[in-house]
Amino acid sequence: MKGNSWFQMSTQFCLGRRIFPFLVVWIVLPIFTALDLGKAKAQPPRQDITAEEVEKVVQATIKFLFQNQQRDGGWPEFSIGHQYQRGVSCLAALALLNAGVEPEDPRMAKALNFINDRELQHVYTVSLQTMALCTANPRKYAKRIQDNAVWLIKAQQADGGWAYDIQKHGNSDESNSQFALLALHEAQRSGVVNFKKQEIWETVFSRSLDYWSRNQLASGAFGYRGSQQARGSMTCAGIASLIIAGSQTNGRESSVGATINCCGQEDSTNDRIERALEELGRMFSVRSNPGMTSNYYYYYMYALERVGRLTGRRYIVGRTAHDWYREGADYLINAKHNIGGQFQASRQQDGNNIVDSSFALLFLAKGKRKIVVSRLQYPSVEKDDWNHHSMGVQNLTSHTEQVWKRVLAWQTVDIELSNLQDLLQSPVLFISGSRTPRFTQQQKLLLKEYVDAGGFIFAEGCNGDGCNGTEFEDYFRKLVVELWDKPLEALPPDHPIWYAEGKVQPDGLPDRDANIYGVQTCCRLGVIYVPYSLSCRWELNAPYGAKPKYNEKIRKDLDTATLIGVNVLSYATGKELKEKLDAVTILEDVDSQTPTERGVFTLPKLQHNAGYDDATQSITNLVQWFNKSRPFRMSSERKIIPITKEGLQNHPIVYMHGRGELILSTEQREALKEFFENDGFLFADAICADEVFAESFRREIEIILGEELENAPASHPMFTDKFTGEIIRDLQVIDPNQAGDTLAAATRRIPPRLEIAKKNGRVAVVFSPLDLSCALESKHSLQCKGYFRDDAAKLSINVLLFALLQ
Repeated sequence: MKGNSWFQMSTQFCLGRRIFPFLVVWIVLPIFTALDLGKAKAQPPRQDITAEEVEKVVQATIKFLFQNQQRDGGWPEFSIGHQYQRGVSCLAALALLNAGVEPEDPRMAKALNFINDRELQHVYTVSLQTMALCTANPRKYAKRIQDNAVWLIKAQQADGGWAYDIQKHGNSDESNSQFALLALHEAQRSGVVNFKKQEIWETVFSRSLDYWSRNQLASGAFGYRGSQQARGSMTCAGIASLIIAGSQTNGRESSVGATINCCGQEDSTNDRIERALEELGRMFSVRSNPGMTSNYYYYYMYALERVGRLTGRRYIVGRTAHDWYREGADYLINAKHNIGGQFQASRQQDGNNIVDSSFALLFLAKGKRKIVVSRLQYPSVEKDDWNHHSMGVQNLTSHTEQVWKRVLAWQTVDIELSNLQDLLQSPVLFISGSRTPRFTQQQKLLLKEYVDAGGFIFAEGCNGDGCNGTEFEDYFRKLVVELWDKPLEALPPDHPIWYAEGKVQPDGLPDRDANIYGVQTCCRLGVIYVPYSLSCRWELNAPYGAKPKYNEKIRKDLDTATLIGVNVLSYATGKELKEKLDAVTILEDVDSQTPTERGVFTLPKLQHNAGYDDATQSITNLVQWFNKSRPFRMSSERKIIPITKEGLQNHPIVYMHGRGELILSTEQREALKEFFENDGFLFADAICADEVFAESFRREIEIILGEELENAPASHPMFTDKFTGEIIRDLQVIDPNQAGDTLAAATRRIPPRLEIAKKNGRVAVVFSPLDLSCALESKHSLQCKGYFRDDAAKLSINVLLFALLQ
């Protein structure tokens, strides 16, 4: 600002090859560390493991497998007999499909033709063939999948397990048994296997559950063929098999008679799974197969991935809490036995690296699936009160997969082992209970930080239908008021939560007095609460296989609860999910009472009549985002100034947002006029694209500057890297007006939209008619017309750099 003291106080600093007048203050931001609450501590992975590093190895392994593909489409098989005929080829195809190779890829199509052109006769090979074809295209290969399912059911032994083939009666083993069960599970999920009687599925899974229950060791672990020696690979096989078989029988807390009963049914399967998980935690390793040293290592890693995915556990807990995927991926990609994506065979007598490379690829690829929801484990007056209806979230995730047509994952996170970065790896945190939680003050603040940083809390009280959850409801309602200073409010019938994926009528809820309640944070809901058990109904509503014959009222109740769950996940995420290993951006808390040093640059908000501070943290977050991406820092003090000559005189750049009609006084207009004449710069946006604010803002600028705002051309330097910003060609926006009856069509990509006005030949005003503020305050909202959060930050940083350096 010409002649202003701010410029007189400025110093020189270097940015790239340019020297600019500017005063910089470096701020050391605190690092949020894990809470120390006296439990098992999380074992930190190496800090240098990244999604890009894992993907590089995944691509190298894909290349290695295809380099060794034979002319007929298959791969070299084991040299020992014919019991694995085409088994290696089926395994390699399964791994490649799970790593993202499309079935239409000519190399993949050739492999699928090869493994499908022959009827196989051994449990391993039939199972792998079934899983590969289910992954590729279940409708195209429906007959083979159906025939294989029939074959595997006939091959089940009298003891409930499986041997190498149908003829070997009484020779069941845990390894064949887990593969057969996995294949039947995938066949059922595919939706193309049809039996006239649902009892066929129930019988095979019930017998399998008996088999695994009988073979569990006293320690909780599993051995092999009656051995009392616990093996890591077989313990993982047992856990996964108990989950699959238990989910298809009575392994759940809820039940259905004349009405739904959500509480009271004993679930011994869960006890067995927990005992096995505890023993796996005790012997946990990602360097060897526990109990087997170097033998069957990669086979164990594939089984370990399955346990983590099916249980939803991020951590396998023993003396320490092991982040199984990050530790395992780190070891696999850095170990000496990984040679350019080729993993050396652990069974040297077979001499086949295809098998071990395929198992390694399955671990790396399937373990990094995008997480859509995490279930929160927390302390309560009653042990495990957080875990009612343990299959509920898993079933909801599977239903969401079908609606979104994407492979998804869920997980459980323990608040006593987690920090903010851990929680933010999932966009939605599901909290369930019936008794009083025992959150510490630190944990309460962590939940608030999670929502403030863009996370979403989806809570339910296990109340009614045989459950008494009044304690949890009383606690949660008070917690919301304590953390957000406002109560839960019933959501009106026109709120997007009722129709984000499919229309739900409020009168379709099981209780006439039931509703969905929420807390608004800026332009979106940050918390949703349902006072009855949705997870009970998700648990009862199997996402695949033949549907149980419930009466029409119960069927409608279950389907409504499931649709509510899918709607919430769609609303909360906008269907935008991070990769599992993507770094999470955390914007640190700033004490707004801390004064800024004299002369240090701040970005103040202008005080006016039209919602001048409705997105309270937007500028604080923007400046901190700016600081993380630039080699110099701005002060993130939250500062609001009046529109007066005195208020503006020490600030070369100011910010304004609002909603509703903006009306400036004569004195305010004169102050801004002088501000612009002294080369001041105003950056503004309309909260949620509020048209009333946008029109009144344009009117006021025309009065002050004597010219209208005009659209910035696509070639404008603000959209390029001329001022060290990013090249911006298009950005992702949300437009609820385009959604219709659902919000599936609410997002699209458009060129950036900014309007500018000049004074003395330089840009004095930059205005976004689309929302930036709410996106910067929290995660994108499907109620708010504007940019997605990351894109809002990218565009705003470019504007700030242009303002500073033009």
